[in-house]
Amino acid sequence: MSWFPPFAVGVAGATAAEVGLGLLLYAPGGFLGALTLILCVEMAALAAGLWCAQREEDPPWVGVRRAWLLLLLTYVAGALTAVGWEVLGGLASSRLSRGLGLAFLGAFPLYGTGLVLGASGSGESDWSVRIGVPAVIGAAVGFAMVGLSSGGLRIAPLPYVTGLIVVAAGSLVQSRILGAREDQWREWAERRSVGDGPSGSAPQAPSVSVPEELRTRHDLPGVPQ
Repeated sequence: MSWFPPFAVGVAGATAAEVGLGLLLYAPGGFLGALTLILCVEMAALAAGLWCAQREEDPPWVGVRRAWLLLLLTYVAGALTAVGWEVLGGLASSRLSRGLGLAFLGAFPLYGTGLVLGASGSGESDWSVRIGVPAVIGAAVGFAMVGLSSGGLRIAPLPYVTGLIVVAAGSLVQSRILGAREDQWREWAERRSVGDGPSGSAPQAPSVSVPEELRTRHDLPGVPQ
C-alpha cells in the first residue's frame, strides 16, 4: 500500500487546483490572463512545498506527519473559502478577495501537497517510482473526478471535502507505513548494537546514518569488536 499515500495526495491536489481554477476564473480582465496567473501561482506553490519539505532519514519522521497535518488544514480552509464563495456569489468583487481566494483555494493546498510529497520521499532511492508516479496518476484521476462529476463547480465545497477525506485516508495509510518502518529500523539498530545483525544500511532508508555509538563500536577500524 505504499503507493496509496502519494496517489491520494495527487488526487486531492488536482482537485484543489482544478476547482480553484474554475472558481477564480470569474474575474475581469480576460480569460487567458486569469488562467495564466492562477496556474503560475499554483505551480509555484507546489514547487515551494517540494523545496521546503523536511527530509528525514531516521524515525520518528516528524516532518512527514506535520506535512500531512498541514495539508489537512489547508483543505479545511479551502472548504470554508468555497462555502464563502457560495454565500457571496463569487470572489471577484475586489483584488483582495481574489487574492485570498487564490491563496486558500489553490496555493495553500498545492503547497501542502508539495510538502507531503517531498517529505514522504525521505530515504527512498527511487523517489520517481515510489512517490512521483503514483502522485501524477492520482492527479490525473483527480482532474477526471472534477471534470466528469455532475456536481463540478455547482457545489463548490464538495471537491474540497472530498479532497479532505482522500487526504485523511492517505495520512492514515502513511502513518501505518511509517510505524512499520520505525519498528524495522529499531529492530535493525538493536541487532547492530549487540553485534548480531549484518552490517549495512537501515531498512527503507538506504542512506541512513548509523548512530555515533554504534559506528564507534562496530565500523571504525582499529576498535575492538
